[in-house]
Amino acid sequence: MVGWILLLVVLALVLLVCVLRLGVAAGYEEGGGWVKVHLGPKWVSLYPVPQARTARRRKKQRRKEAKAEATEEQKDGKKFSLGGTLDLALELLPQVRAAAGKFRRALRVDELCLRLTWGEPDPADAAIHRAWGIVEALLAFLEANFVLKHREVSLHLDYQIERPRLFVRASLSLTAAQLLGIVLPLGWAALKTLWKHRKQTAAAGAAAHGRKGEPSNGKESSCQ
Repeated sequence: MVGWILLLVVLALVLLVCVLRLGVAAGYEEGGGWVKVHLGPKWVSLYPVPQARTARRRKKQRRKEAKAEATEEQKDGKKFSLGGTLDLALELLPQVRAAAGKFRRALRVDELCLRLTWGEPDPADAAIHRAWGIVEALLAFLEANFVLKHREVSLHLDYQIERPRLFVRASLSLTAAQLLGIVLPLGWAALKTLWKHRKQTAAAGAAAHGRKGEPSNGKESSCQ
């Protein structure tokens, strides 16, 4: 009985993780920009970086640099190379293209807020019309390629300001299950392709070594 309860709890946790939404949000206004990542119910700020995190990052970077210097002194100069990197990338290109298409279909634009305030209004100024044309083209692109849940786009005129002001806020998300459905097949395809390339390289090296060790048609050179 206890085993069934544990199994149900594990299944419930897996289901909860799969439906968990992961996302990113970014914004820009006169005061500057910001970027946050969304992990379930929690938002974590990436930029601007909090001061405490900046201090920890600097300390970690100093430790990493010191470790790199110590490791560099012990290296014998040999470097590992996969070889055939271009061939590997070209072979993986169809899988990467398919993964990009899945990612585009899974990604959801939860919120798009764009407010453009134009200064020094002039009825003959074509810049306003160009700006609005760019906004409309952007909206058409987003609606054609992504799921837009909520949007707010506006263009205002303000006689008191001397230059345009822009406010942008956007948030995008997808579920952990969708992300795993994209990443896992791509990773499996990359591993299979890499393994195949390594086997081919090893076979070619063994064949070249065998040809090098073969006698030249059994004939020996003679000196007279």
